[in-house]
Amino acid sequence: FIANYPPFSCWTPAYLSKFRQALSRPAEPGPLGLYVHLPFCRQRCHYCYFRVYPRRTPADVDRYIESVLKEFAMYLNYPAIRGRPISTVYFGGGSPSYPSIEQIRRLVDGLRGLSTWEQIEESTFECEPGTLSPAKLEALRELGIRRLSLGLQTLDDEILRRNGRDTTVTESLQAFRMARDAGFKEINVDLLAGLPGETDATWRRTVGEVLALLPDCVTIYQMELTHNSSLYSAMKAGREVPLPAWPKKRQWAEEAFGQCEAAGYTIGSGYMAIRDPSRWRFVYTVEHFWHGADLLALGETAFGHIQGVHYQNIDTFEAYTRSLAAEHLPLRRALRLRSEEKLRREVILLLKTGVLDAAYFRKKFGVELTAQFAAQFDELRRRKLLEVDGDRIQLTREGLLQVDWLLPAFYLPEHRGVRYT
Repeated sequence: FIANYPPFSCWTPAYLSKFRQALSRPAEPGPLGLYVHLPFCRQRCHYCYFRVYPRRTPADVDRYIESVLKEFAMYLNYPAIRGRPISTVYFGGGSPSYPSIEQIRRLVDGLRGLSTWEQIEESTFECEPGTLSPAKLEALRELGIRRLSLGLQTLDDEILRRNGRDTTVTESLQAFRMARDAGFKEINVDLLAGLPGETDATWRRTVGEVLALLPDCVTIYQMELTHNSSLYSAMKAGREVPLPAWPKKRQWAEEAFGQCEAAGYTIGSGYMAIRDPSRWRFVYTVEHFWHGADLLALGETAFGHIQGVHYQNIDTFEAYTRSLAAEHLPLRRALRLRSEEKLRREVILLLKTGVLDAAYFRKKFGVELTAQFAAQFDELRRRKLLEVDGDRIQLTREGLLQVDWLLPAFYLPEHRGVRYT
């Protein structure tokens, strides 16, 4: 899964001075998004490759929240951030719904008290179904959260148990209905194609049961086996794991898209099916961040982008909180993008939607995409993965289903074959 470009392994501490210079310059016109990372959860799933902290104490969560608020306050002293209204806010994890109601209130109220949120176009909170209650959902509504993203992954109790999920199907269905009852009109459901133990029958049943709920968006990821997951460690140790192959995972994603379309949904990217495109926008990612807008990222391991410079925070709980206790920004590495990298970054990220508009790139970057990337487009057309019609460059359905595998072809030569993270 490609979330940014250039690869994170190319970001280095040497560029942190460039990031500080970007912070010290007056803000350029454009929106400012806010990402807040909460790395807590009830239990680490076997396939999870994120750095998460299961079952941390309330005191640990309190300490982390205070660190996030201090980090935000420190950024507000810089010209690039000071006085700018927040356009989008996204709480990701981990499971941001793991903290108590009081802790979530302290975090969100603290952030709102430090900045202007009146112009927010999109506010999203990721939730793990087993951590939700009517009271917590009501609190999120009162705090101004308008969109929920529920991580269901599958609706089969045996597969959930087998993959270390501390959630049941009953909890998942109940969480969705509670969210609707609480007044949430924008709910996304995450599904994961390719979990060990999944079969054709269980997958089709899961997708059908999810669509019966009428979610506003369904996000379908294809499971990746990564080196820092417990599932990978188990396989390396010789344990037999019935892991579906990539062709099977793509087949399931394609079938799910077909079920979504039959139910009246529109395919909005290589991962998402949208119930009503006139109501569901992707402001945080597609409209802003993927078009090069500023994103201020708070929290351990969080990555953002300010005035042409990528940056990422320290990647452990202790180091993150210790840095802020000492009044230091918890920065780990950064990268200032060259003009060519900015162009390729937008091509790569926007191609994840399945469509590129050559007129947009002509106006912003002064390039002809079909000439600049003639070799890549010709190869994709030869494989029937892409079509070009005037200024509209569009992946076929087969191309869309494997878009993350196609994107490295658009990397600069020095970024190909390197570790992504």
